[in-house]
Amino acid sequence: MQTIQTGFKAKNDYTISFESSLLWEAALGIAAVTNTSLEGTLEHLEKMWDDPENGFSPELQHELQIVHAHNTWKALLQLLHHSNVRTLKEWTAEISDMPKQRLRERCLPYIGSTFEKHRIKAAQGNASSLATLQKITKDNPFFPNYIGFIVKVDISFLKSHLISIMTKWFIEVIEPKKKLLQDVLERDISNKKQRLTAMDKLTFIRWVTNSSSYKPDDSIRTILFIPHYHYRPWTILADLPGTKVFYYPIHAGSIDPENKYNPDTMLVRKYKALGDAIRLNLLKRLMESEHTLQYLAEQLPVAKSTLHHHLKMLKSAGLIGSNKQVYYANKDAIASLDHELQTFLEG
Repeated sequence: MQTIQTGFKAKNDYTISFESSLLWEAALGIAAVTNTSLEGTLEHLEKMWDDPENGFSPELQHELQIVHAHNTWKALLQLLHHSNVRTLKEWTAEISDMPKQRLRERCLPYIGSTFEKHRIKAAQGNASSLATLQKITKDNPFFPNYIGFIVKVDISFLKSHLISIMTKWFIEVIEPKKKLLQDVLERDISNKKQRLTAMDKLTFIRWVTNSSSYKPDDSIRTILFIPHYHYRPWTILADLPGTKVFYYPIHAGSIDPENKYNPDTMLVRKYKALGDAIRLNLLKRLMESEHTLQYLAEQLPVAKSTLHHHLKMLKSAGLIGSNKQVYYANKDAIASLDHELQTFLEG
């Protein structure tokens, strides 16, 4: 995962906090399984929502289809950020009783203080504010359509869908491994808090997110970490007023803490990504200079779908990053490979 920010001043006056619950895990699992661009890269979800062999009930598959079509996983995460409940029963009651304007407003993403008035007005049905939000987020792959859906969808349908998808996911995915998930999430946060005491904040953030270049800007007062199991190995970012959110992959050591021979998945992914001539070719080109997807397609004699696959492998390993259609090498991550391997072998 790679993040580009500007305007950072060298200071550590922001707060680092952690949250975890099975509600977060459910919402992030739903997000992962409906993101078909991640197919083949997820560790704990081998089959995507549209695979007939994924084992999901027809009812769950139907709700996942709605999530895939409208990205309502984002609504689940947005609502959880505005909630203090800890159980599915409490969350269901909260959504059922929520006034329709408040529900729309909470589902709409925060895109900066400048546009807060438009977010609120759009939730009230103001067409001009809706158009403004869609225009300002046009470079995001799904925000414009998602925002339009949230503003216009029938609230009864939205409530029914959100409650149904969470309930069915809990029954079929969370409950069978509830104890495991609770233990690994709690263990990972405990381990992270211990590591934080021995690291400066910026180094800690970069370590957790596997992002060597992340720089918080001056508007950020809080860094919120939320661990996940089913979305491994990806880190997802979100913005709240004054807060940068990282939904981050739990460390392999938190899953099986007694096994010192179990390497972290990111270490395995990095070396697996390097074990291919085409990917090494791409990486060398990107070490020399950042390049557009079009340029890379012109330089390598492979189909575009194959090129996408190789770039996705390098990106999921944290060896490259992208900004729109421009790809670049994560040189710090590449430089630390030998040290990471040595640390594992000698640990």
